[in-house]
Parts: sequence; structure tokens; C-alpha cells
Amino acid sequence: MNKMKKYTSFMVMFGLCAIIIAGCGDKPVTNSGTTANPKDTVNSSSPNEQDQVIEQSEEIEVAYVDAQVTTVVKSKAEIKFSDSKDKYTKVFEALQSADDPNHVSLWNNIELKSLEFLDGTLTLDVHIPDEARLGSGGELLALDVLKETMFQFQEVNSLELLVDGAASESLMGHSELEHPMVRVTE
Repeated sequence: MNKMKKYTSFMVMFGLCAIIIAGCGDKPVTNSGTTANPKDTVNSSSPNEQDQVIEQSEEIEVAYVDAQVTTVVKSKAEIKFSDSKDKYTKVFEALQSADDPNHVSLWNNIELKSLEFLDGTLTLDVHIPDEARLGSGGELLALDVLKETMFQFQEVNSLELLVDGAASESLMGHSELEHPMVRVTE
């Protein structure tokens, strides 16, 4: 019981320290180095400019694999976004988390480092930690679910998938990775 009290006391102190540090961090500083009063600072943008961000909502299909990791399955999801970069970032985030216990996300441990959409090409730069690496079958399925999820958008004609900023020969060391992956038209 004594350990529980120490742990609770430690967590309370840690929380208080975090609040104190957070409260001290956002004070504007003047050229002389003194802290300025936030009421005295000039806001360079008008309130109307700040309110211009319009959030859109769209229902999308997200591809996962079944619980046996043998076939691709799809599920609907709703995303909210403000621009195309935000849209594809939210799509990738949806790809990382499966709400249905019968669906498995093969992208849940893969970190999205950066994303860019330009002239019909969606470039994703990812980092793959060791615990996210799959066998050859899993790697092929991971690429399939990525393509099926991203190519549902007519404006996306190709996917450029980079690993830690480089166009690698393979995503996880098993299957050849095309640069870029191009939408298959039927």
C-alpha cells in the first residue's frame, strides 16, 4: 500500500510540474528580452482571416486485412480535413487504426514522416520500426491496402512511397517496390 501512495504522490507532483511548465511557456518576448503582456501584442491577421479555415467532411473506404491476414477487407470511415494535405494525412491515420475487431491494420505501427500531394502524385515518407516489419505476404497485403485506400480518390494518379526519405527497392525487404506506384486503369 505504501508503494501505491508513493506512486500517486509522484504522479500528482509530475502533473503539477507539467501544468506549471506549460503555463510559463507561451509568453511573448519583446526585443529587449522582457516578457510582453499578451494584451499588448499586435495580431497581424484579422479575426476573419483566422476563421477562413473551413473543415470538410468525407466518407471514405479504408482497406484492412481480415483477422487471419489473408484477404483485403474494406470498411467505411468519416474523415474531417481542411486541405488536401490534411485530407490524405487523415486517410493515412484511418488506415492505421481498425475499429472492427475482425479487421487488422498493417500500418498501425508505421510512422508517417511527411506527405505531399502535387500534380496527381501522392508522396508518402514513412518510417518502419522493427516491430512493424512483416513477412513477404504481409508486405504485399500492406501495399495492396495502401493502394486500394489511396487510389479511391480520382485525383490520385500515382503513389510515391519513400522509406526514411529514400526510394528504397523494397518496403520491408521482401517485395519489389515500384517508384511510383501507378493507378491501374481497367
